[in-house]
Amino acid sequence: MSVRPNETSERSENAGPLAGVSVVEMTAHRAGPFCGALLADMGAEVVKIERPGAGDPARSQGVGPEGKSGYFMANNRNKKSVTLDLKSEAGVEASLELLEAADVFVENFGYGVTEKLGIGYEDLRERNPGIVYASIKGYGESGPYKEKPGLDLILQAEGGIMSVTGPEGGEPVKVGQAIGDLTTGMFAAMGVLARLYEREQSGENFTGKFDVGLFDSIVSLMNEYLTEYSMSGVVPGPQGTSHQTLIPYQRFETADGALVTGVPSDDRWGDFVELLGREELLEYPTNDDRQENEATVLEIIEAEFEKESTENWLDALTEYGFPCGPISECRAAGMGPRSASSLK
Repeated sequence: MSVRPNETSERSENAGPLAGVSVVEMTAHRAGPFCGALLADMGAEVVKIERPGAGDPARSQGVGPEGKSGYFMANNRNKKSVTLDLKSEAGVEASLELLEAADVFVENFGYGVTEKLGIGYEDLRERNPGIVYASIKGYGESGPYKEKPGLDLILQAEGGIMSVTGPEGGEPVKVGQAIGDLTTGMFAAMGVLARLYEREQSGENFTGKFDVGLFDSIVSLMNEYLTEYSMSGVVPGPQGTSHQTLIPYQRFETADGALVTGVPSDDRWGDFVELLGREELLEYPTNDDRQENEATVLEIIEAEFEKESTENWLDALTEYGFPCGPISECRAAGMGPRSASSLK
C-alpha cells in the first residue's frame, strides 16, 4: 500500500487549525469529497481511498485540458490518494490499518455497505474508540427512505428548493450549482468539528458516529419558506431574482445591461429615493407600503435604472452605501465588482 499526494495537492506541509488531525476518506462524486476538501483546507491530513483502476468516478467526468477533471480537482484539493480493493481481505485489512490511526472517517457509500465491508462504526470503534465517523447519505440513516439512493438533482426537486427557483410565474428549475451536495459537505464538515470538540470533553463516553442526508440539507435551505407556509398555508412559487419579503431587492435592467441591488431597511429609503431623483416614491416609506404597491414602486425604479449604464449606477449606489453588483459570468466570479465589464 502506497499513499501518494493527490494530483490536486499543492502543500508539502499542513497548516491551520486542524494541523495534526488525520482523516481517511472513502467518498465519490461531490458531497463527501467536498467535506474532505474543507477539512484539508483547515490543515487536516486527508487520505482518500479509491478503487483500483477507476478511482472516484468524478475523475472521468467533465474532463478538460491536460486530461483532468475540474469537477474532481475542485473537490479533492490538498488530499493524498491510495487505491485499495475493498472487495479483498487484504484491501479491507489495509484500510483498517489506516483507520486505526485516524481521527476521522468520512464515507458516502450506500446504506449498509460499510457494515458489509467490515468497516462499519462498530467495527472501527473496537480498534479505534475515539474515531469520528461521518456518514453521508441521500436520506440519512434513519427514516423510511434510508435505503433509497439520492442525487443532488433528485433532492433539489423532492426537498422543495426547485419549487422556489426560476422566473416568476415560470416552471421550477434546478439551482445552477449542486447546492444540495455542497451544503451537505459543509454540514458534514461542521459535524466533524463538533465531534472532535466533543471527544475532548467526553473522554470514554464519546460516541463518534453521525450522519448527514442530502434531503435534510435541502430542507434546511428552505428556511423561512416552511415556517411561513405553516403560518399562512400559502405555497410560494418561483421567486425569480426578487426577495421573499423585501422590496426592492432584485435584478434591474440598465441602459446597457443589468445589476442587482436592494434597500435593506426602511431608514435608508429616503436615501434611495434621493439617489433615483423620484420624490413620488416617498409615498411608500415602509416595506409594507412597498409590498402593497409593488407594481407601481418597481415600475418607477426600473424606469430610472434604464436611463443610465450599469457602471454609472454601480458607482452611484456604492457612493450612497447601497449593496449592489453586476451579474457576472463564471469567468468573472470572485474577481471584483467591476470584473465582468473589464475582462477581455
